[in-house]
Order: sequence, then C-alpha cells, then structure tokens
Amino acid sequence: MNAVVWIGPDRALVVRDHETGEPSTTEVAIPRVPAITPPVLAEVAHRIGDVDRILVLGADDLRFALEREIVAIGHHPEAIREAELEEPVSPEVLLERLRRLA
Repeated sequence: MNAVVWIGPDRALVVRDHETGEPSTTEVAIPRVPAITPPVLAEVAHRIGDVDRILVLGADDLRFALEREIVAIGHHPEAIREAELEEPVSPEVLLERLRRLA
C-alpha cells in the first residue's frame, strides 16, 4: 500500500490505497498559527497510516517538516519520496500520482 500527500500553507491532502483496492482521500486543514502547525503535521502523518511508500509533494519547508513527522511516527526514511509541487492540486492529480507510485 502507498500514499501520496500534498501539503500547502492552508491544507494537506492525503490519498492512499487500501487492501480492498479502493483509494481514500483525506483533507486536513493547516492553521495559519505557527505554534499550532506541528500537531497538525503529526495528524497528517497519522492519517497516512501504515504504507510501504509515501510520495510527499509541496513547498520545501512544509514538505520537510511533514517528512520529519512521518519518520517520527515510525516510517523508515527510505520509504519517503519527494517532489516540489507548490500549487494546490486536486485529489484526482494525487490519485494519478498514487497509481504511478505503485
């Protein structure tokens, strides 16, 4: 199972596949208050769940912070792939990336 995450300044989108073959999409609001951001990043990391590979998309600073949280909850760093993609994306774009990741 794999996941693709796009993180932007105001939200994160998580698309992951499941054993059933059906993907799911989760959106998490990112507050604009910097002191609140780390707990939200941990929430996004937990929403990814137990997967083999994770593609993290977004601006460098948010992407790096999310990757640290993903590793902190127990994922191996080598499971993480990354790409810079700053503009907001749709769940459909992430689903296509998820299909290519498999």
